[in-house]
Amino acid sequence: MTSPSGPAVAVYGAYGHTAQFLVAALHRRGIALVLSGRDAARLHALAARHPGAKVRPAALDVPAELDRALDGATIVVNCAGPFGDTPPALVDAALRAGAHYLDVAGETLVVWRMFERPEPPADLLAVPAVGFFGGLGDLLATAAYGSGPPADAVSVAVALDGWVPTRGSRLAGKLRAGRRVVFSNGRLHLRTGAAAPTAHWTFPPPFGPREAETEFPTADVVTIARHLLTREIRTYLHTAPTAAEPHREQRFVVEVTIHRGGGEHRVSASGRDIYAFSAAMAAEAAVRVVHGDVRATGLVTAGQAFPAADFLGSLPLDHLDLS
Repeated sequence: MTSPSGPAVAVYGAYGHTAQFLVAALHRRGIALVLSGRDAARLHALAARHPGAKVRPAALDVPAELDRALDGATIVVNCAGPFGDTPPALVDAALRAGAHYLDVAGETLVVWRMFERPEPPADLLAVPAVGFFGGLGDLLATAAYGSGPPADAVSVAVALDGWVPTRGSRLAGKLRAGRRVVFSNGRLHLRTGAAAPTAHWTFPPPFGPREAETEFPTADVVTIARHLLTREIRTYLHTAPTAAEPHREQRFVVEVTIHRGGGEHRVSASGRDIYAFSAAMAAEAAVRVVHGDVRATGLVTAGQAFPAADFLGSLPLDHLDLS
């Protein structure tokens, strides 16, 4: 294993479920780590498994502690969910430190609010939703979109063969309180009240035809709308009854369809464990940022920051179809 060295990546909320996958992935790749969060004891326990990692406890509501935590860091990755309150303080701390910012937020309302923030300095990068919800669909849509005229619609269809939500995911669902962000007639809307409608979607193998919830609240609606021209973004989610297997056994398929001029271009990806996969995405993004392998700066999506097809090809997917 390569000894951690060079520019440091700070991981906030480092002892969380997704964050532990991320910390392990970055350590394997020889990245110098700063572990941060409120709980010093849990941070030290995590650091004991990753020699060379620095421990810098910090509370989000104490700017001086955040400044000490990010001192010398090239980039901070926010894994502290639910993300309703954590991004503003960490983005501001990153800007004070002159560090880039990434997060794995999947909450649609949170990502929408993030893109309403002022742009960071031209030499800094802020990329929200570098995870399964928000990042993967955006990268697939970016790879499929091409250079043609605006799309008539973009469809994002997600199938899971079971889902055991983490505590953060459960809390995020409660905070969402039935609100859904949809993109129609060329703009984002917030819908409340009535239950989301359902429809049938034929997913790639092994799922096939399934009933799916439409208008499900995924951050891909916001990230795709940020930079790909279209009138409509349609979302579909099929979730099988909760599986007894641990998170690592979960299987997923994501299919994105670009509808343009009466034709369709479909791309898809399949893999396992949406939390571990989010960590792999964030690790790949962080390493590319550390090495300067980015094609945009400012407040951008994963599809804007990185070459989509190349980035997707680097991820631990069971299958990737960009044909």
